[in-house]
Amino acid sequence: MAAYRFFHPPFSSLVRSIASMMPVRPLRSIRTTLTGVTLSGMLMSGPATAQPVQAHPFWHQLLHHFVSPSNAVSLSQAGTLPAKAAHLTTATSPAPPSNPTAPTSTAAPVPPALPDFTDEDRQAELTLSTALTFMLPRTLAPHTPQELCLWGMQALLEIPQSLKAPGHGQVPSASFTFTVQPGTIFSPARVSLLYDHHLLLSTRTPDKDDVAGWSHLSLQLIALLRRDVPQFQLMSDETLLNRFLNGMLARLDPYSRYQSPPPPPSRSDTITHDQTPPEPPASVGLTLRRTRAHFPVVAALNLNSPLWDAGIIPGDSLTGLDHQSTRQMTLPALQSMLTGPTGSAVTLEFRTQDGHHLMRSFTRGRMADESVFPEREGRYPILRVTHFSSRTAEEVSQYLSTLLPDTPPNNSSPKSLPAPPLPGLVLDLRGNHGGILQQAVMTAALFLDHGVIATTEGRAAEANHVWSIQGGDLTNNTPLALLVDQDTGSAAEVLAAALADQQRAVVTGSSTFGKGMVQISSIMPNGGHLSLTWAHITAPQGWALQGLGVLPQLCTNPQGQFSLQEQLSALRDGHSLMADTLHQSRLIHADSPEKTRLALRQVCPPAPPGPADLSATFALFILPHAYHTAILPLPDSGMLHPAAPATP
Repeated sequence: MAAYRFFHPPFSSLVRSIASMMPVRPLRSIRTTLTGVTLSGMLMSGPATAQPVQAHPFWHQLLHHFVSPSNAVSLSQAGTLPAKAAHLTTATSPAPPSNPTAPTSTAAPVPPALPDFTDEDRQAELTLSTALTFMLPRTLAPHTPQELCLWGMQALLEIPQSLKAPGHGQVPSASFTFTVQPGTIFSPARVSLLYDHHLLLSTRTPDKDDVAGWSHLSLQLIALLRRDVPQFQLMSDETLLNRFLNGMLARLDPYSRYQSPPPPPSRSDTITHDQTPPEPPASVGLTLRRTRAHFPVVAALNLNSPLWDAGIIPGDSLTGLDHQSTRQMTLPALQSMLTGPTGSAVTLEFRTQDGHHLMRSFTRGRMADESVFPEREGRYPILRVTHFSSRTAEEVSQYLSTLLPDTPPNNSSPKSLPAPPLPGLVLDLRGNHGGILQQAVMTAALFLDHGVIATTEGRAAEANHVWSIQGGDLTNNTPLALLVDQDTGSAAEVLAAALADQQRAVVTGSSTFGKGMVQISSIMPNGGHLSLTWAHITAPQGWALQGLGVLPQLCTNPQGQFSLQEQLSALRDGHSLMADTLHQSRLIHADSPEKTRLALRQVCPPAPPGPADLSATFALFILPHAYHTAILPLPDSGMLHPAAPATP
């Protein structure tokens, strides 16, 4: 017996004439709860004898040309990945009875009763529906609640192999069969789940766009797993919801994620009414370093440090602390003495770089975290930017003001003489994983007069933005180099790409991480944190950062296609060995093949910081002709994004 569904209504009369040549009896609607299969139409069979009727080959081929078997569609056929522990199958029709004329009777297995929802279940359901509502208009590609929740269900059923259930010791991996039966005009869509061949769930599915319905069905599944499957009985709703949501988000992109709320404090962690939390020590925001000189040198100052107002800058020497000489003190001992209770005083004595002496009492206070740390190698200042916080651009600006104290802003005063130009400045972005995108844009504005920094493009209207600046270069076009490595990512890549595309800096090092996506965050009703990718980042020349990263104009990785010596020699001769690769990278767009991106990255593979990074950068400063040759030439102006008003 075979069941067929007609797919070509215009040929139905022809099929009927074919069928009329064979014995025909109507087939009643047969539906089993287990498989969710509905058979309907005309059943074609031979006489009720032991030997099957052999149809003429011509009629057999013609019949198969116009009809096709009617089977249920499995989740894997709907475009999802195969499960590991969960077997996603296609429902099939039941075997025919031995006597075709006898009435058919099937006893459909009845699934267990659905558990009553607890307050924890209802909280998890609210969290899931809120997450879906937040995600649906913002994902990079459109998805339905049905599609997202089926992904989450599949991830939920891929349970670990080594879980133990209460009272059962080591439990073998569970076997699941998860089937999705699409709806027809004769029956509604259904979803069923078998656990070790026992029916656990069989129910109608909500409409594909029903957020509340799919959230409720998903939590029904979670509650059933917790009640009936030993491997899940150790897990809370929040643990399972975490697995559900992160399994769903992983199908979207590598960076979307859900973080569960922190657990409530234990009784031992609770502070009683007669206890006060210990106050962390305060300081004057001073970081020191040792040099070949006798006294420690100021390495960095916090923006809130009172030392700024006193005129202390990086490079000055600390000669005394509370009337003791610092000459023989170790750095850990000095840093410990600089800290103390909030509001307490410490007396410091400095010798400035111009030979003056200053001794003053300073009050300790709370200092914000820093992200910029100044250093110096010979004549060349280095600003190491560890991440982009809410104050990074302000920190960079503050340090630039100490490097060029007499530079008039925007050359507004023609009578003022600019300070002697710096021989070169290095922004060290190695190990910088990114941070706040706006801070990277504002940092770029400190080195550019105007131009586009980046473009973000997403499906949601508010995700689309052209980041452009109008300002002035605080460094008077000082030669600028950016050090990058395999861990330079996200906002740091935006800064490097913008300054390279605008011919303002030479990027030195290796290929960067390659994160060119922007996330938006939201707090869920349960206190969890959902971070969703909602936009791609495009560099000023129109190329996509995702999967490619920023390729250096001077590659210092020994595993690169060109040796450092070959590159420097070519730059001295007026051409760049990296030019062709850099031009190819500027043609990459969001739909470019992954193998194309990987091939470009292999010209200078991602690598950690190397000993030649700084020396190679300084070689460019020493040879101005090589520095200007290394700067990537811009393509035709028509390929660039048009200038836009400055972003407030």
